[in-house]
Amino acid sequence: MLCLDIDYAPFQRTCAKHPELRFVHQRRCGGMLRCPAAFEDLIKTVCTTNCDWRNTERMCEALCQLNCGAFPTPQVLLRHSESKLIQRVPLGYRAKTVLQIAQLFYEDEPPLDQWVKAGDFETIKGFLRGIHGVGPYSVNHMLVLLGYYGEIPVDSEVLKYIAKIHFQNQRITSREAAVPYAEYGEFRFLAYKFLRMARRMKAAS
Repeated sequence: MLCLDIDYAPFQRTCAKHPELRFVHQRRCGGMLRCPAAFEDLIKTVCTTNCDWRNTERMCEALCQLNCGAFPTPQVLLRHSESKLIQRVPLGYRAKTVLQIAQLFYEDEPPLDQWVKAGDFETIKGFLRGIHGVGPYSVNHMLVLLGYYGEIPVDSEVLKYIAKIHFQNQRITSREAAVPYAEYGEFRFLAYKFLRMARRMKAAS
């Protein structure tokens, strides 16, 4: 959950060369907090799409109520039809995606950890893209949680932020949004994350 098994030293050394990111090197900053299992991360990622954070929280809380307060297993989710799941959890159109994910993990849990260890992120992308309702943002968000930082998960809020900071509020595409961070290569997302954090800390001080 704390990503302690990932070596962030190369990224930290890169940050030492950039004044705004020097704190990353000094404090040995690293990855994101994630769930104990990729299944939970994937369901929660789906719950972040096309809604605000309050709705995401409501969906996740209701999902946990299906399993006595713990996040539901695939088996628990598959006890519900799509219509019954929507009655208990305010998923809307996401219910179909959630049940497909549950079915995939129940039948034959994908070896995501093995793919990650092998650096086979293209296979992970292909697997995720094959799931109904999992689009580019969700794919890139899952890759970040699995330890691949070469892409930035771009939703409307991220697009708006990058357009404001780097493009004078001009309309930009998701592909263009990653351009200001191209020099960071495989650490592109981490650079975005910590530069944004640096600007918040500067504003606070």
